[in-house]
Amino acid sequence: MERLKIEDARPHFFKIIYGEDVKQHLRIPPAFMKHLSQETSNRATLTGPSGSHWSVTVSTDANGTYLQKGWKEFMKENSLGDNEFLTFRYDGNMQFYVKIFNKSGVKREAVPVSGNNIGKRARGRPRKRPVGLQDLHKQQLHGSEEGPGQSSKIFGKTAKPFTSQSPHFTAGMTKANVKKPFFLRIPRSFSAAAQFPPSRRKVVLRDSAGKAWDVICIKGQGNHYLSGGWRSFACHNNLKQGDICKFELVSMDEMQVHVL
Repeated sequence: MERLKIEDARPHFFKIIYGEDVKQHLRIPPAFMKHLSQETSNRATLTGPSGSHWSVTVSTDANGTYLQKGWKEFMKENSLGDNEFLTFRYDGNMQFYVKIFNKSGVKREAVPVSGNNIGKRARGRPRKRPVGLQDLHKQQLHGSEEGPGQSSKIFGKTAKPFTSQSPHFTAGMTKANVKKPFFLRIPRSFSAAAQFPPSRRKVVLRDSAGKAWDVICIKGQGNHYLSGGWRSFACHNNLKQGDICKFELVSMDEMQVHVL
Protein backbone atom coordinates (compact mmCIF):
# COMPACT_ATOMS: atom_id res chain seq x y z
CA MET A 1 0.00 0.00 0.00
CA GLU A 2 2.84 2.38 0.79
CA ARG A 3 4.32 1.88 -2.68
CA LEU A 4 0.97 2.69 -4.31
CA LYS A 5 0.73 5.93 -2.34
CA ILE A 6 4.19 7.00 -3.52
CA GLU A 7 3.39 6.25 -7.16
CA ASP A 8 0.03 8.05 -7.00
CA ALA A 9 1.76 11.19 -5.72
CA ARG A 10 3.96 11.48 -8.79
CA PRO A 11 2.94 14.00 -11.48
CA HIS A 12 0.99 12.51 -14.40
CA PHE A 13 -0.48 13.69 -17.68
CA PHE A 14 -2.32 11.85 -20.44
CA LYS A 15 -2.59 11.97 -24.22
CA ILE A 16 -4.96 10.36 -26.73
CA ILE A 17 -3.36 9.31 -30.01
CA TYR A 18 -5.41 11.00 -32.71
CA GLY A 19 -4.51 12.94 -35.85
CA GLU A 20 -1.23 13.41 -37.66
CA ASP A 21 0.41 15.96 -35.34
CA VAL A 22 0.74 13.60 -32.39
CA LYS A 23 2.32 11.00 -34.67
CA GLN A 24 5.16 13.45 -35.43
CA HIS A 25 5.70 14.87 -31.95
CA LEU A 26 3.93 15.03 -28.61
CA ARG A 27 3.11 18.33 -26.90
CA ILE A 28 3.55 18.35 -23.14
CA PRO A 29 0.55 20.10 -21.52
CA PRO A 30 1.52 23.68 -20.52
CA ALA A 31 0.10 23.16 -17.02
CA PHE A 32 2.46 20.21 -16.57
CA MET A 33 5.55 22.29 -17.33
CA LYS A 34 5.77 23.50 -13.72
CA HIS A 35 7.15 20.04 -12.88
CA LEU A 36 9.95 20.50 -15.41
CA SER A 37 10.84 24.11 -14.63
CA GLN A 38 14.12 23.19 -12.93
CA GLU A 39 15.23 20.73 -15.61
CA THR A 40 17.99 21.77 -18.00
CA SER A 41 18.34 18.65 -20.18
CA ASN A 42 17.02 18.73 -23.74
CA ARG A 43 16.47 14.96 -23.72
CA ALA A 44 13.90 12.80 -21.99
CA THR A 45 13.72 9.04 -21.45
CA LEU A 46 10.46 7.17 -22.01
CA THR A 47 10.02 3.77 -20.40
CA GLY A 48 7.31 1.66 -22.00
CA PRO A 49 5.19 -1.17 -20.56
CA SER A 50 7.95 -3.62 -21.52
CA GLY A 51 10.56 -1.85 -19.37
CA SER A 52 12.51 -0.85 -22.50
CA HIS A 53 13.69 2.72 -22.89
CA TRP A 54 13.55 5.33 -25.65
CA SER A 55 15.59 8.55 -25.68
CA VAL A 56 13.59 11.51 -27.04
CA THR A 57 14.62 15.13 -27.61
CA VAL A 58 12.69 17.92 -25.91
CA SER A 59 12.23 21.17 -27.84
CA THR A 60 10.35 24.38 -27.14
CA ASP A 61 8.87 26.96 -29.50
CA ALA A 62 6.19 29.63 -29.32
CA ASN A 63 3.46 26.96 -29.31
CA GLY A 64 4.79 24.88 -26.44
CA THR A 65 7.21 22.13 -25.41
CA TYR A 66 7.36 18.90 -27.40
CA LEU A 67 8.80 15.38 -27.28
CA GLN A 68 10.28 15.31 -30.74
CA LYS A 69 13.13 13.31 -32.22
CA GLY A 70 12.69 9.71 -31.10
CA TRP A 71 8.93 10.04 -30.53
CA LYS A 72 8.06 8.49 -33.90
CA GLU A 73 10.25 5.50 -33.06
CA PHE A 74 8.42 5.11 -29.74
CA MET A 75 5.11 5.22 -31.63
CA LYS A 76 6.22 2.72 -34.26
CA GLU A 77 7.92 0.23 -31.97
CA ASN A 78 4.94 0.16 -29.63
CA SER A 79 2.50 -0.21 -32.55
CA LEU A 80 0.45 2.79 -31.43
CA GLY A 81 -2.60 3.81 -33.45
CA ASP A 82 -5.50 6.24 -33.36
CA ASN A 83 -7.64 6.39 -30.22
CA GLU A 84 -5.14 4.64 -27.99
CA PHE A 85 -4.68 6.35 -24.64
CA LEU A 86 -1.34 7.04 -22.93
CA THR A 87 -0.53 8.16 -19.40
CA PHE A 88 2.86 9.66 -18.57
CA ARG A 89 4.17 9.44 -15.01
CA TYR A 90 7.05 11.79 -14.26
CA ASP A 91 9.77 10.20 -12.13
CA GLY A 92 12.15 13.19 -12.13
CA ASN A 93 15.35 13.88 -14.08
CA MET A 94 13.40 13.88 -17.37
CA GLN A 95 12.33 10.25 -16.86
CA PHE A 96 8.75 9.29 -17.85
CA TYR A 97 6.99 5.97 -17.38
CA VAL A 98 4.33 5.43 -20.06
CA LYS A 99 1.24 3.26 -19.69
CA ILE A 100 -0.68 2.34 -22.85
CA PHE A 101 -4.41 1.64 -23.01
CA ASN A 102 -6.01 0.21 -26.15
CA LYS A 103 -9.25 1.42 -27.74
CA SER A 104 -11.35 -0.70 -25.42
CA GLY A 105 -9.82 0.98 -22.39
CA VAL A 106 -7.80 -2.08 -21.32
CA LYS A 107 -4.23 -1.43 -20.17
CA ARG A 108 -1.49 -3.03 -22.21
CA GLU A 109 0.45 -5.44 -20.04
CA ALA A 110 4.17 -5.36 -19.27
CA VAL A 111 5.46 -7.82 -21.85
CA PRO A 112 8.21 -7.28 -24.48
CA VAL A 113 7.33 -5.53 -27.80
CA SER A 114 9.57 -4.20 -30.50
CA GLY A 115 12.52 -5.42 -28.73
CA ASN A 116 10.34 -4.16 -26.23
CA ASN A 117 6.65 -4.94 -25.92
CA ILE A 118 4.79 -7.60 -27.89
CA GLY A 119 1.29 -8.26 -26.80
CA LYS A 120 -1.75 -6.82 -25.10
CA ARG A 121 -4.32 -8.10 -22.67
CA ALA A 122 -6.39 -10.84 -24.19
CA ARG A 123 -9.79 -9.83 -25.48
CA GLY A 124 -13.01 -11.82 -25.23
CA ARG A 125 -14.61 -14.04 -22.65
CA PRO A 126 -14.53 -15.84 -20.34
CA ARG A 127 -10.89 -15.42 -19.36
CA LYS A 128 -9.18 -12.08 -18.82
CA ARG A 129 -5.47 -12.36 -18.25
CA PRO A 130 -2.27 -10.84 -19.70
CA VAL A 131 -1.04 -12.06 -23.05
CA GLY A 132 2.67 -12.77 -22.80
CA LEU A 133 5.22 -14.20 -25.18
CA GLN A 134 4.29 -17.75 -24.23
CA ASP A 135 0.69 -17.04 -25.28
CA LEU A 136 1.82 -15.37 -28.48
CA HIS A 137 4.00 -18.35 -29.24
CA LYS A 138 0.89 -20.55 -29.04
CA GLN A 139 -0.98 -18.21 -31.38
CA GLN A 140 1.55 -18.92 -34.14
CA LEU A 141 2.14 -22.62 -34.32
CA HIS A 142 1.73 -22.78 -38.10
CA GLY A 143 5.33 -22.43 -39.21
CA SER A 144 7.98 -24.80 -40.47
CA GLU A 145 11.41 -25.07 -41.97
CA GLU A 146 12.35 -27.26 -44.85
CA GLY A 147 15.44 -28.15 -46.82
CA PRO A 148 16.06 -27.25 -50.46
CA GLY A 149 13.33 -28.55 -52.73
CA GLN A 150 11.17 -29.87 -49.89
CA SER A 151 7.54 -28.93 -49.45
CA SER A 152 5.84 -28.06 -46.17
CA LYS A 153 2.31 -28.52 -44.94
CA ILE A 154 0.62 -25.60 -43.18
CA PHE A 155 -3.07 -25.07 -42.36
CA GLY A 156 -3.65 -28.46 -43.97
CA LYS A 157 -2.29 -27.14 -47.26
CA THR A 158 0.93 -28.22 -48.94
CA ALA A 159 3.10 -25.25 -49.87
CA LYS A 160 4.95 -25.31 -53.16
CA PRO A 161 8.50 -26.73 -53.01
CA PHE A 162 11.05 -23.98 -52.48
CA THR A 163 14.67 -24.29 -53.60
CA SER A 164 17.31 -22.13 -51.96
CA GLN A 165 20.75 -22.73 -50.53
CA SER A 166 20.16 -19.91 -48.04
CA PRO A 167 18.45 -20.38 -44.67
CA HIS A 168 14.69 -20.02 -45.02
CA PHE A 169 11.46 -20.86 -43.23
CA THR A 170 7.75 -21.01 -43.96
CA ALA A 171 5.09 -19.26 -41.92
CA GLY A 172 1.32 -19.55 -42.19
CA MET A 173 -0.26 -16.23 -41.28
CA THR A 174 -2.29 -16.37 -38.08
CA LYS A 175 -4.56 -13.68 -36.63
CA ALA A 176 -1.72 -12.42 -34.43
CA ASN A 177 0.45 -11.94 -37.54
CA VAL A 178 -1.99 -9.83 -39.55
CA LYS A 179 -3.95 -8.04 -36.82
CA LYS A 180 -2.97 -6.55 -33.49
CA PRO A 181 -0.61 -7.21 -31.81
CA PHE A 182 1.12 -7.72 -35.23
CA PHE A 183 4.14 -9.94 -34.60
CA LEU A 184 5.77 -12.91 -36.31
CA ARG A 185 7.68 -15.64 -34.52
CA ILE A 186 10.91 -16.81 -36.16
CA PRO A 187 11.86 -20.49 -35.73
CA ARG A 188 14.84 -21.00 -33.44
CA SER A 189 16.85 -23.03 -35.94
CA PHE A 190 16.50 -20.22 -38.50
CA SER A 191 17.63 -17.66 -35.91
CA ALA A 192 20.67 -19.81 -35.17
CA ALA A 193 21.51 -20.23 -38.87
CA ALA A 194 21.11 -16.48 -39.42
CA GLN A 195 23.20 -15.79 -36.29
CA PHE A 196 20.62 -13.39 -34.87
CA PRO A 197 21.94 -11.79 -31.66
CA PRO A 198 20.03 -11.94 -28.35
CA SER A 199 19.60 -8.15 -28.40
CA ARG A 200 17.20 -6.06 -30.47
CA ARG A 201 18.24 -5.43 -34.07
CA LYS A 202 16.87 -4.07 -37.32
CA VAL A 203 16.36 -6.31 -40.33
CA VAL A 204 15.14 -5.54 -43.83
CA LEU A 205 12.17 -7.35 -45.36
CA ARG A 206 11.88 -7.14 -49.13
CA ASP A 207 8.72 -8.06 -50.99
CA SER A 208 8.34 -9.48 -54.51
CA ALA A 209 8.15 -5.95 -55.96
CA GLY A 210 11.53 -5.09 -54.45
CA LYS A 211 10.16 -2.67 -51.85
CA ALA A 212 12.02 -2.77 -48.54
CA TRP A 213 10.86 -2.29 -44.96
CA ASP A 214 12.95 -1.80 -41.83
CA VAL A 215 11.58 -4.14 -39.16
CA ILE A 216 12.59 -4.58 -35.53
CA CYS A 217 13.65 -8.10 -34.57
CA ILE A 218 13.53 -8.87 -30.85
CA LYS A 219 14.31 -11.79 -28.54
CA GLY A 220 11.99 -13.14 -25.86
CA GLN A 221 11.16 -16.51 -24.30
CA GLY A 222 13.88 -18.18 -26.37
CA ASN A 223 12.52 -17.02 -29.74
CA HIS A 224 13.11 -14.08 -32.05
CA TYR A 225 10.09 -12.07 -33.24
CA LEU A 226 9.45 -9.54 -36.00
CA SER A 227 7.58 -6.69 -34.34
CA GLY A 228 7.91 -2.94 -35.00
CA GLY A 229 7.58 -2.39 -38.76
CA TRP A 230 6.04 -5.81 -39.40
CA ARG A 231 2.57 -4.26 -39.27
CA SER A 232 3.42 -1.91 -42.16
CA PHE A 233 4.83 -4.78 -44.21
CA ALA A 234 1.83 -7.03 -43.57
CA CYS A 235 -0.74 -4.32 -44.34
CA HIS A 236 1.01 -3.03 -47.48
CA ASN A 237 1.26 -6.57 -48.87
CA ASN A 238 -2.37 -7.25 -47.92
CA LEU A 239 -1.49 -10.36 -45.92
CA LYS A 240 -4.50 -12.28 -44.66
CA GLN A 241 -5.00 -15.01 -42.11
CA GLY A 242 -4.24 -18.31 -43.86
CA ASP A 243 -1.69 -16.87 -46.32
CA ILE A 244 1.61 -18.74 -46.56
CA CYS A 245 4.92 -16.87 -46.73
CA LYS A 246 8.49 -18.03 -47.25
CA PHE A 247 11.25 -16.00 -45.58
CA GLU A 248 14.64 -16.36 -47.23
CA LEU A 249 17.82 -14.91 -45.72
CA VAL A 250 19.67 -13.12 -48.54
CA SER A 251 22.20 -11.25 -46.39
CA MET A 252 23.00 -10.89 -42.70
CA ASP A 253 20.38 -8.16 -42.30
CA GLU A 254 17.88 -8.87 -45.08
CA MET A 255 15.14 -11.39 -45.85
CA GLN A 256 13.27 -11.84 -49.10
CA VAL A 257 9.62 -12.63 -48.46
CA HIS A 258 7.76 -14.83 -50.95
CA VAL A 259 3.98 -14.85 -50.61
CA LEU A 260 2.69 -18.17 -52.01
